[in-house]
Amino acid sequence: MVKVTKEAARQNHQDLLRATGQMMRAKGVSVATVANIAAEAGLTHGAIYRHFPSKDDLAAAAISADFDTIVALLTQIAALGGSLADYYRAYLATDHRDYFVWGCPVAPLAAEINRTAQPIKAAFAEGLERNLNAIADLSGIPDKAEARGYAVSALAMLSGAMAMARATQVCDAELSRQILDQSLRTLLADPRIAI
Repeated sequence: MVKVTKEAARQNHQDLLRATGQMMRAKGVSVATVANIAAEAGLTHGAIYRHFPSKDDLAAAAISADFDTIVALLTQIAALGGSLADYYRAYLATDHRDYFVWGCPVAPLAAEINRTAQPIKAAFAEGLERNLNAIADLSGIPDKAEARGYAVSALAMLSGAMAMARATQVCDAELSRQILDQSLRTLLADPRIAI
């Protein structure tokens, strides 16, 4: 039996989380089976179970990792002196619509999460909470309650618009683009955020 180095094990762990997150965003949590994930990540079933005791634990960890990426992006935007306007433009871009396996987990997973196991629901709720806090922080709205309300509304508009744009992309490309454009205009028109 070949011994896996710590670095290789760490890389396998990251590859597994990436492959799981991408598969869940592209095809749904229920379709992201251990066999499908193992094939995508280039690992065996046994290797997956050395990292996670169950598919539910793997899915929950992948969702947490996806939200880590989104929160890190918002933190980076703030550190570089950017604003929510920068985030909104990237979120509502056609690239994010078309290549959503790399994007935010909210739009592709929100409708399905309630039908999943408790660890997955908990990871999604915790990640969503961190996402909302990062948006509230970047909003610059001084009143905490107002900033929180703003973040909830903004993320609901972003994820809802993206879900609608993806749903209409093939059959009505003009409507899909209109959904993205109008949502962006509405978000950017809010006088509380810097453009």
